[in-house]
Amino acid sequence: MTVLVVGGGPTGLATALFLARAGVAVRLVERRPRTSTLPRATHVTRRTMELLREAGLQEAMAAAGFEVVAGDDPRALAEPDRVLPRTVVGVPSLSGLDAAEVLETGEEELAVPGPCPPFWCGQDRTEPLLREAAVRAGADVRFGEELTGLSVRDDGVVARIRRADGRTETVTARYLVAADGAHGRIPEAAGIRRGGLGTIARRTSILFRADLTPLLKGRRFFMSMIENPGFSGAVMQLDADHRWAAAVESEAVGGPGREPDPGRCLELVRAALGTDDIPVELTAIFHWRARHRIAERFSEGPVFLVGDAAHLHPPAGGYGSNAGIQDAHNLAWKLAAVLHGWAGSPLLDSYDAERRPVGLATAEQALLLDGVPGELGAEVRDPRTITMGYRYRSGAVIGCPAGSGGPFPDTFDLSGAPGTRLPHLPLSPGPDGGPGQGSTLDLCAPPAGGPRLLLLAGDDGWRQTADEVARELAVPVTGRVLRPPVPLAEACGTGPGGALLVRPDGFVAWRCTAAAPPTGARRHHLLATAVRSILRPVAVRTGTHPLTLRSGR
Repeated sequence: MTVLVVGGGPTGLATALFLARAGVAVRLVERRPRTSTLPRATHVTRRTMELLREAGLQEAMAAAGFEVVAGDDPRALAEPDRVLPRTVVGVPSLSGLDAAEVLETGEEELAVPGPCPPFWCGQDRTEPLLREAAVRAGADVRFGEELTGLSVRDDGVVARIRRADGRTETVTARYLVAADGAHGRIPEAAGIRRGGLGTIARRTSILFRADLTPLLKGRRFFMSMIENPGFSGAVMQLDADHRWAAAVESEAVGGPGREPDPGRCLELVRAALGTDDIPVELTAIFHWRARHRIAERFSEGPVFLVGDAAHLHPPAGGYGSNAGIQDAHNLAWKLAAVLHGWAGSPLLDSYDAERRPVGLATAEQALLLDGVPGELGAEVRDPRTITMGYRYRSGAVIGCPAGSGGPFPDTFDLSGAPGTRLPHLPLSPGPDGGPGQGSTLDLCAPPAGGPRLLLLAGDDGWRQTADEVARELAVPVTGRVLRPPVPLAEACGTGPGGALLVRPDGFVAWRCTAAAPPTGARRHHLLATAVRSILRPVAVRTGTHPLTLRSGR
């Protein structure tokens, strides 16, 4: 086995999926006997959907959840089984929606150009889709198996696994990806300390089924924040089958250490509805903790941390599982490149250099949104920047600006700068001048042979140079010429004669700006030097802000 993934939540399953699609032999073990039955992690951001689209899951996600649209989109009313408006309202109860205050619309995030919309789809529905896709891609996914022992060596790991039949098996792997979540023990076993504020709040989710059509009167919303003498919390729709969730502080149901009282929970739901006339069926009640914990580093030798094992923070903003899936996507291509022999092992150091600043800063944003005061003047940032406008600084990126800026630029901007996500540009115009068909981001999807670097330019000479460099360095580099009306030069800052080198994760690795195409020899030298530098980076100071942790409570 080449890579062992421990943990079968969204992040672990995504890791197995991305690795298998990259041609890496991967086994996933998860101690639970089946995927989650709880609708957690409902908000799937546009950036995460871009990654799931790449894996062929957009249609399945559309069938499983709601497409998220702007609050004034008429489809929210015309297609109530498929579409949900990105509106957050404040009301005294759901009986008082006529006096609702609009707290958030999400219009800025939805206006970011992209090939697919965000979705509202709970973990109970996304996990089976990820599992099935990972298995189809060739991953060995085993639920009901638990890691019981681990030995970490320079050349890999030796893991002891208790199988579903109760027998113990010893397996070796070149790399281990810890996706074992908040309660996992792999980080400490690998010698990685995790710090932070610890528990921020203790909350309870009450899942119920009720036909609220008489109350809603055609109103649709992403989430309702409700405040009245009998209820303080949030209510959200889970799916089109009249399933809803109410979230409250655990003290409201008797405290986190006690078994929730169904009668008390029913009282809370009725107070949130503002009426006793709607039949309500409680379907599940569970306690959970909003916590803050960050690993001091995201890798140690052959062990890598992703998702909640690396960065745990309150659910405010809906960043948690989205950040974890983006961890997985960043790491998967790097492991594949090293294992396939076309990148040096120092490339793996860029995983920590890139994802830890993002994880730390994202956790800080979740704390601020949850009402925890920031440190060192931290302010709430543009949600577009948090979900897709962050910037990597590492040896695997050439041309990062000097200075000590963090991963969140002051201004949201996706215009081809090194270290940022490739801008979405439609590859062909849509009918009657409508939205274009296909996206530059689709070009990043790994072909059957595994991931490769992508060179985008407006000149055939660059494509020929890409072929030459690929043969010379034995590295998969594919050149693609984008001619007008695709505005590569203007939208990505290359100029008419420049080019953009894009990594398999869709992030710009290098940009050549030129008014006219360089000569053949010059093109070859520039591209070959860039490819060597990215795939065999040297240890350098990344220029990110100091990665300090708040002391725990």
